[in-house]
Amino acid sequence: MNLEEIIEGCKKGKPKAQKALYDMFAGKLFGLSLRYCKNREDAKDVFQEAFVKVFNNIQKYEDFGSFEAWMKRIFVNHALNFYRYSKSNMYVSTNDIDIPCEAKDNDSYIDNYTNNEILKAIQKLPNNQRLVFNMVEVEGQSYEEVASFLDVKEGTIRSQNSKAKANLRCLLLNLENIDNYKLE
Repeated sequence: MNLEEIIEGCKKGKPKAQKALYDMFAGKLFGLSLRYCKNREDAKDVFQEAFVKVFNNIQKYEDFGSFEAWMKRIFVNHALNFYRYSKSNMYVSTNDIDIPCEAKDNDSYIDNYTNNEILKAIQKLPNNQRLVFNMVEVEGQSYEEVASFLDVKEGTIRSQNSKAKANLRCLLLNLENIDNYKLE
């Protein structure tokens, strides 16, 4: 089955099409869930609940735009809502924890780490920094879009993203001690 046939099958509630859709996108979407969540258990919850939302709302998908982008939006929104409504410490603290380190402002440091090491460091960021970092740096949303979505000032988003990048750099440079950091 091609993607169009899978989507049509899912709209008709066919289990074979639903399984095919799940198999086609599960890896990418679980990776997205891991980036937005602070641990694997939260990521599993977000992943499962967001996939249910995809199946429940697939009738609303129209054939313009990327289907994958449509699903990613559902997953990102669900992850954000998971922290907004399920966690009392979601957003936005002005006294975020900064990780002490001597790091030079050099973006090439990231090339020295594996995807798993980077993911582990991202998951250690405080919720607000992790979510802003993912929305701006990974998903490519503008500061204005993120500020509007989270209902905060654009300057706050810029500050949180800057802090996230600095803390991520420090976490990676201190990777051997990463498990000792309790940032939330």
